[in-house]
Parts: sequence; structure tokens; C-alpha cells
Amino acid sequence: MKSVIQFLVILATLAGMVILSFFSKSMDEGNASASMYYGILAILIISAFILLFRWDKRRIQKEELELRQRVDARVRVALNSKHPVEFYARPSQFVFLVFIFILSLGSIYLGVYLLSDLPSTEWLLGAAFLSGGILFSIASIALGIRLIGRPVIRLDLRGVKHFRFGFIPWSEVTDVFLQTVVIKGNQVFSLRVATINKSIYLARLPRWLRVFHKLEPGGLSLPLPLSEEDARVVDGVAKGYANHAGAPTIEQKISRRVVDEISSIQTSQQRIKRLHKLMTETSGEFEKRRQEISRINMLYSVILILGVIAIFVRAWVKSK
Repeated sequence: MKSVIQFLVILATLAGMVILSFFSKSMDEGNASASMYYGILAILIISAFILLFRWDKRRIQKEELELRQRVDARVRVALNSKHPVEFYARPSQFVFLVFIFILSLGSIYLGVYLLSDLPSTEWLLGAAFLSGGILFSIASIALGIRLIGRPVIRLDLRGVKHFRFGFIPWSEVTDVFLQTVVIKGNQVFSLRVATINKSIYLARLPRWLRVFHKLEPGGLSLPLPLSEEDARVVDGVAKGYANHAGAPTIEQKISRRVVDEISSIQTSQQRIKRLHKLMTETSGEFEKRRQEISRINMLYSVILILGVIAIFVRAWVKSK
């Protein structure tokens, strides 16, 4: 539906530009009837824009409400049953891995071609394409093998088991929340899990991947190649199981702090005032934490984009 609406907006924009050009032309020629006709069409298009955006806003609100209801229902069922819950990768993730693998093969071919064509003193560009292609092809194959027929994440009363980091007991977890990053209109989800000893779980990663995760603040980033609904269910179930197991998470500590402080206040008016203040302070802490993570992700994206641009600029310069 989102793609259809975007397509309609593009068509309406193009139609509006054409009508405005005809309107300006008819005004210059002094053709009043044509000017009125094109003016009415422009008003109709603007009205259609307004109605489309209002309808889309209501549609998004309705879908969000329905999604929350489905997520809440699934989380309640999982927490009430107290059985292990497994989540599997969505099919589009495997299509993406195949696409990355094909691009990697192209990078390997280009690297071999440059190494064989360029002089020995200019081997750096070809080596970069070759090594990058080999690295991404191996990573895509390894990731595909781990995800085919296997759960991305498994949650139970003992802890969380992720396909990349292995098993993490709730007794080690000090914070857990869902992080959402929008890349070109697509949502990418990861479960942020802070642990008492982060190095234990980083040691389970390959060396080349370990470097990137060491730079990330806020603990471990567990990728979730899932649908939005499944990712939200993972977040709800993870927090529920963590609370049930008595994990020393930030939310648990804040809840105890709020209860202790509120219970020590005598009057109800003072309690409400103090509760509002604590909620404001807590929201500020969570927002600050998410902003730090967003800045790191933005830095990674900028470095990656600049690196790709530098490689292509160098290739273009050497071809002259």
C-alpha cells in the first residue's frame, strides 16, 4: 500500500506541474476560459492531495493500532504459557543474501580483472575489490547457512539464544530493548542487550565482525531479520522473561526506585508530582541512550559511503 501511495503522489505531482505550465501559458495568451479550466484542475489536484494524505494518515493509525493489538496478544500468550518461543527469518532476507552474494561475485571478477590489467605498482584498487568480494561472499554464505531452517532468536525463562551470539542468560542481562533503524524506507531491527561482561559474547564472533561490535555503545546488538510484528513480539517477550527471571535490567532498577520513592511520600499530590518528575528523568535517560546509538550508526554509514565513493573515484581517475 505504501508503494501504491508513493506512486500516486508522483503521478499527481507530475500532473500538477503539467497543468501549472498550461495555466501559465493560457494566462500569457489571455485565454480566460482555458485559464479557468486549468485552475479548476489544479484545485482538484490539490484537494486530492489533501484527501490522500488524510486518508493515508488514518490508514497508518489504524494499522498501527491493529499491529499493537496483535503484538500484545502474542506477547500475552507467550508469557502466560512460559514456553520457549522461536522466531525465523523472513523470506526476503534470503533474497537479500542472494543479491549480496551476486554483487560479491561481481566484485571478485572486477578485482581479478584490475589486478591482471593494471601495473604492479597500482595493485591496491584491485586488491580492495577482490578482498571485499571474498569477504562479503563468505559472510553471505555463512549467514545463509546459519538461518536456513534455524531460528534467528529463541527466548525462554533461562535466557535468549541468538544465531550470532549464542546463549545469553537473563542473569547476565542489564538492559534490553528494541532498536529500529530506517534505511531507504526499510526498517531494520535489532535487539539491544547490555550484559555484565560483554567480552564473553564478543569472543564468539569472527574477528572481522568483532571489531565493529566493540565500537558500539549500549551492549550487544542482536540483528533481527524479522517482520516488524515479530520484532516487536521479540521485544515484549524478552522484557517479560527478563522481568520474570529477575534480571538486573535498567527498567527493573528504575521501577524499584520509583516504588521506593513514591512509597516514602505522604500526600497523594506530592506523589503525583514526584512521579511526573521521575517519568521525565527516565524518558530523558532512554532518549539520550538511543541518540548515542543513532550517532554511532550514522558514523558507520558515512564511513561506508565515503569509502565506496573513494574507491569509484580512484577507479575513474586511473581509467583516464
